[in-house]
Amino acid sequence: MWLIYALGGGWGHLTRAIALARIAQRERPVRVLTNSPYAGMAAGSVDIRAVETRTEATRAIQECRPACLIVDTFPRGIGGELAGILGTLSARKVLVHRDLNPRYVAVARLREFVAANYDLVLAPGAGEGSQLGDLPAAVETNRWLVRSADEIPDRGRVRESLRLGPREDHCVLVCCSGKPEELEWYGAVVGELQRLGAAVRCVAAVRPAQCPEECWVRYWPAMELFGCASVVVGGAGYNTVAECLAWEVPLVARAWPRQYDRQELRARNAGGRVTLVRAPEEAARAAMELMRDRSPGAPGFVNGAVEAVARIGC
Repeated sequence: MWLIYALGGGWGHLTRAIALARIAQRERPVRVLTNSPYAGMAAGSVDIRAVETRTEATRAIQECRPACLIVDTFPRGIGGELAGILGTLSARKVLVHRDLNPRYVAVARLREFVAANYDLVLAPGAGEGSQLGDLPAAVETNRWLVRSADEIPDRGRVRESLRLGPREDHCVLVCCSGKPEELEWYGAVVGELQRLGAAVRCVAAVRPAQCPEECWVRYWPAMELFGCASVVVGGAGYNTVAECLAWEVPLVARAWPRQYDRQELRARNAGGRVTLVRAPEEAARAAMELMRDRSPGAPGFVNGAVEAVARIGC
């Protein structure tokens, strides 16, 4: 069995883990360990085990005795709990190296730790391996996506999911992710877009207070909806940026402050395809400007999770 440690909360670690697990489980059993509150929405796509504490996660790893342990982002675990058990495992150990704050890398001496404890380091996309990507065991792949191009629903089904009317050929899609206290910002963006006359839909696990019921869509994974979006408004986390780049749909992004992730840097490294904003009014104006000459595209992207599974190999 492959076991994927994807603790960290939110959608980011869980979505990336599912992207890998969906491909890998075709040839072996795979389980994802997560503490994400959204695990229930993704239930059924892969074997997901929810854990509430670091101790519970450590116990699950030791009991499973996996042939391969894959750790997303945090080499020592979110609280250092993996440092004491990695050396006791006979498993092949793989680190998924999303971009990290260099201060954390230096203080925790992660370069030395990763070199001593991991057999393979996978950077899931250009720019994500900036801190550890030059280690001998490091390999860069294309960006990992929770859906491959041939799995995207047809446009008619997507329109039904978004409840688009006959005259609404496309919409601005506001993707809410991140922390609960950030929902207010997304709700304000929806309100501004409505005021400007845009067809807008807000995809979120929980409806923002300022978002009207008719605009809200509870749907996962959001990237299946991008075929009917002329513009996406969201954060600049790994999955939102990767999915918009794959679809070649413009992203208007608020780079949220994170302790370990550098969202603003990711957005600025996207080759001019991400527009950074701060205020909801600024986001709405940018989205309206971008959608004027933009028609939704068709899926034709490469899913780097396929290459990652082949690289792991066991």
